[in-house]
Amino acid sequence: MEKQLHWVKAAFSRSVVIMKGDEVVGGMHRDLLVRDVDAHLNGVHIFFDVAGFLVHSVNIHDKTAGDQIIGRIDFEGFNGAVVRLETGEKYTWKRENFMMHEWSIVAEKPESKTAQEIIHYDRTRMFLADEGTIELVTDLPNAEMLILTGLFVRNYFLRKRKIAAT
Repeated sequence: MEKQLHWVKAAFSRSVVIMKGDEVVGGMHRDLLVRDVDAHLNGVHIFFDVAGFLVHSVNIHDKTAGDQIIGRIDFEGFNGAVVRLETGEKYTWKRENFMMHEWSIVAEKPESKTAQEIIHYDRTRMFLADEGTIELVTDLPNAEMLILTGLFVRNYFLRKRKIAAT
């Protein structure tokens, strides 16, 4: 798994492209008027199935392994989200600032009561487009799924913010 990736979301697009240098290695897409998101990175294909009316939760499906549920995302208001995998692992999505220029995925370690940053994201705003970098701080076997989950949660919160503003 690459340690540094670049992501781009063009203006008015419902898709995010993930690149390593000039090579496209992944992406995410959401259809119009649908909350669910299809995502892939380095051969890993997952589907974020958004459920609920006012309070949403998201099942994470591994499309590579026959569409089985591998985890769940539970949202904590506008402040963060918790990712719980079927294997028992727990990760937290945290925004570093109010404008969501930086955010991260951290691993919760119950034995030490500390959190270790796994993936760090940043966003730079171009004219009418978003782009930024993804840094894999700690290499894990499920790094692709966690990278996609971090981007999904960020986009989810931005959509909620836009809906609330209208």
